[in-house]
Amino acid sequence: MIIREQHLHVAKPKYGSRAFSTFMYFIFVLATICLFTVFNKSFGQIVATSDPVVEQIVEVVNEKVPQYNGYTIQITAATIKPDLKTAVGQAYDNKPIKVNPTRFQTSVKQQLVNDGVSTLVINSSIGASIETKLTNEYQNAFQNKYLLEFRDQLPTYKMITYLVMLVTFVIGTFFRIRYHRSKY
Repeated sequence: MIIREQHLHVAKPKYGSRAFSTFMYFIFVLATICLFTVFNKSFGQIVATSDPVVEQIVEVVNEKVPQYNGYTIQITAATIKPDLKTAVGQAYDNKPIKVNPTRFQTSVKQQLVNDGVSTLVINSSIGASIETKLTNEYQNAFQNKYLLEFRDQLPTYKMITYLVMLVTFVIGTFFRIRYHRSKY
C-alpha cells in the first residue's frame, strides 16, 4: 500500500509545456534565419543583383533615362549591376543612397560615339549639360520609394527580430525547464 500511495503523488509531465517550448524554439530559429538572410547585407546584395531583378530594373531605368536628340541611350545590366549593389549596400547601412555615375557616363559617351555623335559635341558645354541631366536622371532612378522605405524601416525590423529571438528563447527555455521538472 505504501508503494501505491507514493506513486499517486508523483506529478505527471506537462506535455503542453514541451510542445509550447518546441514551438517557441521553432519561432526562434525562423527569426534567426531571417536575421542571416533577409536582414543580411551580403544576402540582400546577392538577391538584388541577380539576373531577373537586374533585368527588371534595367527596363525601368531605360524608361526613365531621357534620350539625346533622337539617339536611344540604353543602360545595360553590366553598367547598372555594380551601382545597384552599391545602392543596396547603402540601404542596408542606413546611409543616403548615392551611386558613382562614372560607369554610366562612360557607357553613355560610348553609345553616342557608336551612334556617330562627334566627341567634340559630347565633350562641349552642350554635351556636358546633357551628361549632367542624364546623370541626374540615372541617380534619381536609385531614389525610388521601395529602396528608401526599406532603408528607413530596416532598423525597426531588425530590432523586432532581435526582440522576438530573445523573448522566444527565454519563454521556450522556461517552458522546457518546467517540462523537465514536472517529470520528476
